[in-house]
Amino acid sequence: MRNFRSSWILGVSSLSLLLGGCGGGGDGGTATASTPAAVVVTPAPAPAPSPTPSPTPQPSPTPPPVAVDPTSAAPTGSWAARAAALFTTQPDVPNCRPGVLADSVRADVLARLNAIRALHRLPAVTYSSADDEQATQAALMMAANGQLTHTPPADWKCYTDTGSTGAGTSNLYGGLISPYLAYYTEDMYLGGWLTETTNLVANNVGHRRWMLDPFLGKISYGRVAQVLADGSRTDAAAMKVVSFSGGVAVPGGLPPYVAYPYGDYPARYFDPAALLSFSVIADTTRRGGANAQVDFSKATVRVANGDTALTVSNISFDNTGYGVPNNLQFAVAGLANGVTYTVTVDGVSVRGQAQSYSYTFRIVA
Repeated sequence: MRNFRSSWILGVSSLSLLLGGCGGGGDGGTATASTPAAVVVTPAPAPAPSPTPSPTPQPSPTPPPVAVDPTSAAPTGSWAARAAALFTTQPDVPNCRPGVLADSVRADVLARLNAIRALHRLPAVTYSSADDEQATQAALMMAANGQLTHTPPADWKCYTDTGSTGAGTSNLYGGLISPYLAYYTEDMYLGGWLTETTNLVANNVGHRRWMLDPFLGKISYGRVAQVLADGSRTDAAAMKVVSFSGGVAVPGGLPPYVAYPYGDYPARYFDPAALLSFSVIADTTRRGGANAQVDFSKATVRVANGDTALTVSNISFDNTGYGVPNNLQFAVAGLANGVTYTVTVDGVSVRGQAQSYSYTFRIVA
């Protein structure tokens, strides 16, 4: 099981969950004097927009989306070399300089996120360079202080109001300082936000819901990674997901629901321990409205491989505003790669009428 450290935004009123350095899975573990192990980073909580801003026209994407091979490997070499390759100007965390993240890194994040969204039949988002500084300064603060929070205190090292705004409107990752910190690619960060397997808030998949928000429209991205003078590594990333300059346009062609996983789904974006999730798009004109009134209180969930039903447990639901303000989440035991499963969700109340939904998924290499 992968082990990450991340935090998702809670909108105007933020909730933060601070996680200590943690290890897990095959590449994790706590460092010891005799057998130092890589410290891996883990996820913490996310932001819910309150109130939801009215949609406004969105500008052209800057930088423009580019074609990126979603399976391409990260630069090889030492942790320091791979971190350095992210920047055109290197960061200087002790002196609160975030460096200049390469445009190719931001374009890579945008392309990978849009590839994930396409798996769910969701429209592509554009890049908002106008909001880069918020994401960048937020990442700098997390890297400088070795912690994650959506509400950084004013006495934090490298604190800025701009960074504080970014922290409160972004999915966050990293926030550890250690000589054994493992190196993570942007693709791994996206995978960690999707799976939510180390999110310590029970039954909360807020990071995922922001990434798969039909009304997302834009993102901005910042990352700060450096080997410090004492040999310790620090790394943090922020992906802004709400409250953009100029607002966002109302998308067209939305599907009737968002399910995770859905269709043929890459194994690197799934974990057997992950909660599955399902949201209804009852109103295609805005995040709220009828979307906030979808009721799962009488819903039932069946997951089957042909005639064989699997055990479904840990069912919960909410109308919290992590993107679309309705979500059903549940655990399924015994999922295997390469097998087609059918999910049936019955008894969902949409605009006062009971609705049923059925879809399939298969985890593929």
